[in-house]
Amino acid sequence: MALVIFILAMALAAWAYMGYPLLAIMLARRHQQPTALPEASFNNCAAVTVVIAARNEGERIQARIHNLLESDYPPDALQILIADDGSSDDTADRVRAVDDSRVRVITLKQPAGKAVALSAAMEQVTTPLTVFADARQDFSPNAVAALVAAFADPGVGVASGRLVLHGTEAGGFYWRLESALREAESGLGWAHAASGAIYAIRSELFEPLPAGLLLDDVYTPLQIVQRGYRVAYVAEALATEPAPTPPRQEFSRKIRTLSGNWQLIALAPWLLLPWRNRVFFAWSSHKLSRLLAPWALLVALLVSILGHGIVLDGALWLQLAAYGVALVALMAPGLARKVPMAPAAGSFLLLNAAALLSLPAYLARRDSSRLWKG
Repeated sequence: MALVIFILAMALAAWAYMGYPLLAIMLARRHQQPTALPEASFNNCAAVTVVIAARNEGERIQARIHNLLESDYPPDALQILIADDGSSDDTADRVRAVDDSRVRVITLKQPAGKAVALSAAMEQVTTPLTVFADARQDFSPNAVAALVAAFADPGVGVASGRLVLHGTEAGGFYWRLESALREAESGLGWAHAASGAIYAIRSELFEPLPAGLLLDDVYTPLQIVQRGYRVAYVAEALATEPAPTPPRQEFSRKIRTLSGNWQLIALAPWLLLPWRNRVFFAWSSHKLSRLLAPWALLVALLVSILGHGIVLDGALWLQLAAYGVALVALMAPGLARKVPMAPAAGSFLLLNAAALLSLPAYLARRDSSRLWKG
């Protein structure tokens, strides 16, 4: 019985991180059709509004705006709307100081969270397309045009760009794998999320976000997919982090993001119902299984410790060795870079540690508005 539990637990973890990604990528390549992307035009370069929710971003908001104004997109078709989420600094004043009529700002009197700020901004959007962005990253010059081009297909309701992280090799490996998976899901019609730093929607499809929502970049695409549209992954549209994120801050961000997936299930329990969720297979394999994987790995380790037999004994030593390599990778990254796949092992351990903590973090703090803000 112990061996069966071990096998099932490891199978769940393997499916989440190897089985499903490999299946999706293989199927996408098999069904790939050599069609050229349309030129960067949508109704003769349709008017688009870039929306950014910002709080206390006075030091970098002007640079972010100028980055967007330098986009390779017709100037008269591009607008920028900053939703100032009750900042205590001069964020709103710095936006108003930008001498360009295409730039606007709305100000919330009190901090209410990103979801409320985005919903307030969308009430002011009149363009057929909206691009959502963050204050931290920079867009590549072609990013807006590349996103808009995806909407030449009337079946596309969401277009997601690609976030490029500056950081460790492990983070690069993870994001390369994640990018390949998202591209495969897009090709198969399975995509159900976007990159919060760079994605666009048909404005008419936007639905107000629940206050305190963490993952607008998952909630909004899922709502649009439920209405029969697709999510397109546009690898050419880049948003780049200007500097590496400190490890402790990155770990906290992962916990917060993964907590958002638990929150999403609570807000939209229909996600768990195959007959209601149009992308149940992809969502459960990509999102849900990764929430459950660390618990499965913990069960596998405990079963290996408590069980008996040559298989479980061997599995225990293999697990201890793998976790040992991962710990060394986290504690001595310079040394880990000399060992093939060691940085990736460290990233895997960090990700699953955050996933393990995400459920108790959500349960303990779900009534605290502080968790959902910013």
